[in-house]
Amino acid sequence: MLDKWKVLKRETYRHSPFRAIEDVTYELPNGEHSIFSLKKEGAVVAVMAIDSNEQVILARQYRPGPSEILDELPGGGIDGNETPLDAAKRELLEETGFMSEDWTLLGTPLECAYSTITRYAYLAKSCRKVTELDLDETEYIEVVYKSIDDFFSQVRKGDCSDPEVGWMALYEYGYLSKK
Repeated sequence: MLDKWKVLKRETYRHSPFRAIEDVTYELPNGEHSIFSLKKEGAVVAVMAIDSNEQVILARQYRPGPSEILDELPGGGIDGNETPLDAAKRELLEETGFMSEDWTLLGTPLECAYSTITRYAYLAKSCRKVTELDLDETEYIEVVYKSIDDFFSQVRKGDCSDPEVGWMALYEYGYLSKK
């Protein structure tokens, strides 16, 4: 039976406003010591938003990691004492100008084995445009609409971040049962 590894030391050595890198020294089951570098990240939300015409509402923006312009699910960080659902509603409104009264929490998929992020995945249906975008100073977003078939193709090709949220939402929406 596996047990959790014993933490011997934690050291944060580099950070930005949104992330830190933490070196964690573990004692492994064989008694050896090994250092693992973890992406120290907070709580975020990602939303697959669908309007009344069954169009997926996406935020087209440049992403520095892959150095690409991507059509992404709206989302972002959870502020202060905000609930995940409140953050999802706020991010959808800020990044797309849309709101919804029909929300489903899909789960909290893991980022990867070396990240501490908590990502809350949501499906928002029957979204309607209510305002203009309200972007942060480093956000430059163009709202785009895709059919569910086109979004499925995009996720299948891996042309997005948060693909696990896309898969979860497509399943919840009933799209994958048709394939």
